[in-house]
Amino acid sequence: MKRRIYPNGIDILAMIGIILVSSLAAGLVGGALTWLTEWNTGLVNALTYFLQMGLAITFILVQRRTRQAPTNVLNMHAGRISAPLILWGIVLIFVTGVVIEPLLELFPDKYLEQLNQYIGTGGWSILMTVVLAPVMEETLFRGLIQGSINERDGAAKAILLSALLFGVFHMIPQQAINAFLVGIILGYIYFRTKSLLTVIILHALNNGISYLMLEVLGPERADMAVRDMLGGGALYYAVYGACVVLLVVGAVAIVRRLQVREEAGTEPETAGNRTEPE
Repeated sequence: MKRRIYPNGIDILAMIGIILVSSLAAGLVGGALTWLTEWNTGLVNALTYFLQMGLAITFILVQRRTRQAPTNVLNMHAGRISAPLILWGIVLIFVTGVVIEPLLELFPDKYLEQLNQYIGTGGWSILMTVVLAPVMEETLFRGLIQGSINERDGAAKAILLSALLFGVFHMIPQQAINAFLVGIILGYIYFRTKSLLTVIILHALNNGISYLMLEVLGPERADMAVRDMLGGGALYYAVYGACVVLLVVGAVAIVRRLQVREEAGTEPETAGNRTEPE
């Protein structure tokens, strides 16, 4: 009776509800702190984010326990950290961002500018974006959600569903589309290594690069397109074409490896020389 195995459709809907309710509760607390205190905005934002993610993680852990999910899915495994896969992930995230730029430009910039203003700069912003977000989001989306779905329905469905929820969680259209695709990359690397530490490091590096762009360029220019940086013309189209090729090669490698694993019914290799992307 597969529908009784955690997580079924109702469990996944409950996960979405948990994330939404946690976001609402944290938003109310953050608003109250802003109104009642004179605390630094960065501190309030970091506390609000920590509460939001902490509630979601806690309640989904309770859900797993209530539904008697069979195994622990929060696999850290420091020994499986794969530097080649982290490097491959950074490259693939970059080329994905370049390729989808024309799509993202169809949406208004004001929401991204507001987000950049909200994140801001300084120590509390670094803590939230480079430390808290990678640790807590990977624990929730890759560890708890992807890990749970993988136990029931296999790697491909687990990666896609967790990436979809990861995208919806970011809400702003440009961020949501980008986060969905980044979530597939992170999900695949987690599937390959079974190490949350690997995807936490990759997520932290990605957010750190974005934060540096915000610090250097400012909120209004932090999301400047590669086309604008390169001035358009032949150089931009050469870079764009190369990124398309790399993205296609990366996507094919992911699909092929997932097909092989699904057909073989075996676990992915541990880190080391066997974890280089094909």
